[in-house]
Amino acid sequence: MYELIDKALAAGFFDAVWMDSVELECEPRLRELCNPEGCPKHGNNWVCPPGSGTLEECAEKVSRFGRGLIVRSLSEIEPSFDDFQSLSRRHNFRLRDFIEAHCSEGYEILALTSGGCVFCEKCAYPEPCLKPNVRMNSLSAYGIDVGKLCESAGLEYSFRPDRIYHVALILTK
Repeated sequence: MYELIDKALAAGFFDAVWMDSVELECEPRLRELCNPEGCPKHGNNWVCPPGSGTLEECAEKVSRFGRGLIVRSLSEIEPSFDDFQSLSRRHNFRLRDFIEAHCSEGYEILALTSGGCVFCEKCAYPEPCLKPNVRMNSLSAYGIDVGKLCESAGLEYSFRPDRIYHVALILTK
């Protein structure tokens, strides 16, 4: 699995860390941020509530995986909200391409990221997901503290006006 680090770096990620053991807590205080008033994606796709399932269902999914690869993209600019959305989508398209090239065959994965899934042009929600085995689930919807996740991997994570870290976790069995 450590070869995935080199492949992630070659794919254009800023850095990548393989974790032989991943313990994640799905925190209600973070999930509460996923609401119709706080996020325009709420109720519009399979990776945000209510499509993502209850927090308990998310925790059960996460518990089935014990290891994973953290990948990050870094943007060193002062973006507007629109720019942030564009940068986040770029990160997630890179993640999508990486998953398709290196993780979709022979691996059972759970991909968690910021910014939402980009596998389909338009999410089929509320109709069944067209790519449930590789869709990119929302870290926020799963109540995962990205700062704690990065800290557990020895990675810096901060909010600065000139630097944005886009983080994803590809969990495997």
